[in-house]
Amino acid sequence: MNLAFIDYIFIVAYMFGILVLGLWSMKRGKSDEDYLLAGRKLTLPAMVMSLVTTWYGAILGVGELVFRYGIVGWVTQGLLWYVIYLFFALMMAKKVQNSKKITIADHLMEKSGKKSAFVGTILTYIMTSPAPYILSLGVVIDMIFGIGLFLSILIGSLISGIYIWSGGFRSVVRVDGLQFALMYFGFGALLIGAIIHFGDMSFFINKLPPTHLTFTGELPILTIAAWGLMALWTLVDPDFFQRCYASGSDKIARNGILWSILFWFIFDMLTLITGLYATAAFPNAEPTSIYFVLADNVLPFAIKGIFCVSVLAIIMSTMDSFLFTSGTIMGKDLLGLVYPKVRLKKLSRIGIVITIVVSLILIVLFKSVIGIIYVLGTVGVSALLLPVLLAIFSKHKMNDNIVLSGMLAAITTSVIWLIGGLINSVEGWPQYWFGIDPMYVGLVASLIVYILTRKILFID
Repeated sequence: MNLAFIDYIFIVAYMFGILVLGLWSMKRGKSDEDYLLAGRKLTLPAMVMSLVTTWYGAILGVGELVFRYGIVGWVTQGLLWYVIYLFFALMMAKKVQNSKKITIADHLMEKSGKKSAFVGTILTYIMTSPAPYILSLGVVIDMIFGIGLFLSILIGSLISGIYIWSGGFRSVVRVDGLQFALMYFGFGALLIGAIIHFGDMSFFINKLPPTHLTFTGELPILTIAAWGLMALWTLVDPDFFQRCYASGSDKIARNGILWSILFWFIFDMLTLITGLYATAAFPNAEPTSIYFVLADNVLPFAIKGIFCVSVLAIIMSTMDSFLFTSGTIMGKDLLGLVYPKVRLKKLSRIGIVITIVVSLILIVLFKSVIGIIYVLGTVGVSALLLPVLLAIFSKHKMNDNIVLSGMLAAITTSVIWLIGGLINSVEGWPQYWFGIDPMYVGLVASLIVYILTRKILFID
């Protein structure tokens, strides 16, 4: 991007500002519960801002979907997800908040046992790896400053790591408030700039292929449904659970998600419309860079810098949430098994450091960390979904060995399906048998186990 000196001033000021803002929270409260869950006193506005910002770390991928598929990209990644969000808000939020747990593994430990809880811990840790967002942040920082990817990754990791390690979840929430405002301001400015530069929406309506402007596009209905079912991830997402645990009441937990749906819709419209403008105006652009290309052409200096800040804020808000959640899981659920007498605050801080190191190793070893985490995450969802829902909704204790068997069946079948897809891959893209994603095969396998053992699954 063609940036002026004032743009760089804004970007540096943002990075310094969130560090100071995050460190400010370290003086508030010293108990384990305060560090891990902000004292379980999360207010409605704080929950909404933190939950909304956590969900857009793959903003560059959002642009790519709009570029390639048009409106159907929003259908698969937005509209169908709202339904699952609504289910969580109305059916699960109260139960999760009232449980007074700290992690998903706690639910499995209470209703099932140590074996399934341990496997659940490993899976949730993988699902919340911040590696893809650390990499994305490094790419954007390098794109802006041109200082090299490795140094950019280190800078991004260091900034987030310092304030998260110091202030815990309260720091995450406080910084998310600023990032919430920046993400809407940045993309709001981009939309206004596009309208001023190109005119109203008839510009892209007349230029884009008709399929880009339909709810199905060029994708088969079954493909759209398969993509949309990925929203089931929400029902076992540790960040969703964490914000419900931290809420001041079950009403705040429920209403926080309901309000978040509205704000997600608003931001989805901003990214969709600006993405369509960019696709129509710059059809030969790199799909993952369309928002930057559009900003470079329609925004004046200073505002252009603020837009860059908004993208950094979007990615960093997801990265710091995943980093803290992963650190909590590592500290409480894994290190806590070895050091049961050590304070959870200390163990979580060690877990944050370990998670940063593990993430950097993943980034060095693999070219596409996002793809790896996505694949491992889908395996995790298939194994966790039914046990977690049973643990939350059932009043009975479950047989730990049977629950574990269902989880292992899901992991085994989904991994086999995954390997088959990789063997048959075309140009690097897995070709799964019958076009069915591994997650759904794993879900069916675990469901079969629980159906066949239903008479002995519950033990009281």
